[in-house]
Amino acid sequence: MKVRVKKISFRGKVQTRDAAASVLTNSGEFVIVERGKPRLIVLRCPCSCGDDLLINVDTRAGKAWRYYRNQYGMSLYPSYWRDTACKSHFIIWNNNIYWCSGWETEESDSWSVSQDLEERVLSNLNADHYTRYYDLAEKLDLIPWEVLQACRQLARRGLVEPGEREQHNEFRRTT
Repeated sequence: MKVRVKKISFRGKVQTRDAAASVLTNSGEFVIVERGKPRLIVLRCPCSCGDDLLINVDTRAGKAWRYYRNQYGMSLYPSYWRDTACKSHFIIWNNNIYWCSGWETEESDSWSVSQDLEERVLSNLNADHYTRYYDLAEKLDLIPWEVLQACRQLARRGLVEPGEREQHNEFRRTT
């Protein structure tokens, strides 16, 4: 029986993709391929299928995920979605794995950000127009998942409103 892990585990840095295979043994473990700067993250699929996922974090090599590392751990943006093999879809935020099904995650109610972060986000939203949460994250030097969660928390209290369908990733202050 496959067990989905809920946390990732950093196993170190390596210089080549080939070197990663000998370091990764369990689901959710990852290494960073680094040559001067992070180039690639190799993650043993957290669904327990045994596959190693290659996650480009170097924009010079083409389309890339945004890679964040802080005192809480590693985060990636956007989500990782396999459209083949095990078809896993998940978010990595502060070393936690949040499994997705559609727009919501199975644990979205357990996500939480501080009131200070909420206030910072709210003070940077305008009532006259919608702002994409990931644009605001970049402006504030925050992880996009943090800003999205702050917006969701603020929306539950009626302080911001999300855009409709195509604009579900945009928010504005309520008047």
